Amino acid sequence: MEVVKSSEALESQILDDARGKANRILQEADREAEAISEEWRKKAELEAKRLDAERDSRIAAIRQELEASLPLDYMRARLSYIQETLTKALSEMFASLTPADLARIIGGHLGSIPPVFGSTPLVVSAIGIPPAEAKRIVEKNIRGAVVGEVKSMEGAAEGRQAADGAPDRGLIVETSDGRIRFRGTINELTALLLEEHREELVEALLGKDV
Repeated sequence: MEVVKSSEALESQILDDARGKANRILQEADREAEAISEEWRKKAELEAKRLDAERDSRIAAIRQELEASLPLDYMRARLSYIQETLTKALSEMFASLTPADLARIIGGHLGSIPPVFGSTPLVVSAIGIPPAEAKRIVEKNIRGAVVGEVKSMEGAAEGRQAADGAPDRGLIVETSDGRIRFRGTINELTALLLEEHREELVEALLGKDV
């Protein structure tokens, strides 16, 4: 009887050992499978990034090749279209300004004048701005400015034409002998914006891919 019990205990122990070993093998297999899966996931991500970079590089190369092969006339037409679009947008913006807004903008522009006038009495030509307002703007924004005379240039040749075909508006400040002159008109402001902020204007109006 004792032999039978010993045999059963031995079999039970063998089965327990077998189950434990099987569980360890399964757990180890799970860890290896997870490690392999993670490795392939990383490889897949790296490959996807490589393909994206390669695609972007190919697109950039194709675009550069196409632009290099574009006829000169097309490039001229494209640049002309951009210039006309920017000029028209700025003209419409300036045309929409109230006299007070325009005076404020021109005043800020006058504030950028270096101290070259000194205490010399100045002659101010007002284009589309009342003389009294022109005098106030100049004396407020040009340090130490003394206005000796304000001339209204309505309809005069000095007024010229703005980019939109309307009479140019603004102020022309100069010494009485005419040796030093500073223009603060719509034409000058438009040219300044096109020179210093062309890229931002093109992107805002036409998008980044123009």
